[in-house]
Amino acid sequence: MKEQAYSWESIRINRTFLRKVFIWLMLLALGSCVDPYRPPEVASPGSYLVVSGFINSAPGTTSTIQLSRTQNLTNTKAPVVETKAQVTIESNNKASYRLQEGANGTYTLSGIAPQSNETYRLRIRTAQGVEYLSDFVPVVNTPPIDSISWHVENEGVQINVNTHDPTNKTRYYRWDFNETWEYTAAFYSTLELINSRIIPRSESVFQCWGSGVDKTILVSSSIRLSKDIISERPLIFIPGSSTKLSIRYSIQVNQYALTEEAYNYYDQLAKITQSVGSIFDPQPSQIMGNIHATANPNEPVMGFFRVGTVATTRRFINKFQLPPWLTLDGNRSCVMDTMSLSDLLEEPTGVISEYQPGFYFTSSYDCLDCRLRGGVTTKPDFWDQ
Repeated sequence: MKEQAYSWESIRINRTFLRKVFIWLMLLALGSCVDPYRPPEVASPGSYLVVSGFINSAPGTTSTIQLSRTQNLTNTKAPVVETKAQVTIESNNKASYRLQEGANGTYTLSGIAPQSNETYRLRIRTAQGVEYLSDFVPVVNTPPIDSISWHVENEGVQINVNTHDPTNKTRYYRWDFNETWEYTAAFYSTLELINSRIIPRSESVFQCWGSGVDKTILVSSSIRLSKDIISERPLIFIPGSSTKLSIRYSIQVNQYALTEEAYNYYDQLAKITQSVGSIFDPQPSQIMGNIHATANPNEPVMGFFRVGTVATTRRFINKFQLPPWLTLDGNRSCVMDTMSLSDLLEEPTGVISEYQPGFYFTSSYDCLDCRLRGGVTTKPDFWDQ
């Protein structure tokens, strides 16, 4: 009986093992049958007009409208710009102002201050003769920014914007911003190897300033509040280990007042471009701006024409105002070596300074030339504010 019990137990184990093997084989077979799904829009050959920019109604300012073309997601080249177009601004009183074409599909308008009691529209005629026309829009004046606030949280810096309109007329807002930060290389280089000679460096490459323009769509509304106040609207979170916070950081924030229609456009655009990735996020869909092709109203046109003013404020954050965070900029991995001139000629690398006649302190180029990390050595005009 004992041998028979072992035999039945052996059969049960074998069946369990074979069942598991069968399940794994089925999973592998199913997995091999899965083909990646590529929606037709991803490879669509359609190229639609994109209109960026707005008309600044403040006196003495220059307004810029940029025209480009959409491209499918598989195309890694830079977007095609729309050149040789005729771009004009028209008022409801029949006044017309033509924008001057510049480089890379940009068209500018100077010396014209749109009037608050009029409405305006944008007219575009491409080199191919296709005409686009926007709806008439009012001139929307922007209240000033109250403050750019920041505080330390979660091992980083959270930066927010605060504003209000005492007349309770604005209600709809949008912001964008650009950043500038100071940083240094690991070593201060006084020499460089040029044409097989070690010569004094003509330009210091130790101290640099990096910069960037944020592309996030940031909007907010006070329409459901009794007062037109926007308080502590988040703009950006910077980790404490970021190079941006290694010495000094600056953020310049631009604020735009919007009409309800413009707010709805940018809010929807933000939801479908910045909140996708899960089944709970908004599904991609086509949104319509206020610019249309006159011959084919169903042709998609990307962009929303606006006229108004912009309010701008800059804020600085210094390293000494922050906790002693460790900056992960790569400088700590830099090592110094000593090489002779003949070694340098055979294996060129960055030269820091002279060690002794015929020998030099050296390191990799990116450890002594801050420009190789994306910045420039020219100090911005506003940096000493």
